[in-house]
Amino acid sequence: LEISGSSFSLACPQSSGMSTGSNLQSKDQFLCSICLDVFTDPVTTACGHNFCKTCITQHWDGNNFASRPQLRVNTLFSEMQSQQQQQLRATSCQTRRGSL
Repeated sequence: LEISGSSFSLACPQSSGMSTGSNLQSKDQFLCSICLDVFTDPVTTACGHNFCKTCITQHWDGNNFASRPQLRVNTLFSEMQSQQQQQLRATSCQTRRGSL
């Protein structure tokens, strides 16, 4: 699989081996390489690349991809996103209460 666009380009290796940098925790691993923002409805390709579902679907639609790999919901990123949203809501509520 090779995906190319004006804002990103990547090729999925055919081997199932992990890259040497895959175990490093990085803020960038939680960013979609298309929109460059934190994942929204994160999905994963068979080769392990992650995107926002809307971003990859729109990219494929705009570039007339005839064959598309199957996408899986990335439950880890989805859960992390949900927890972050809950924390942001709680912080927002505490901030509003503190300003009253």
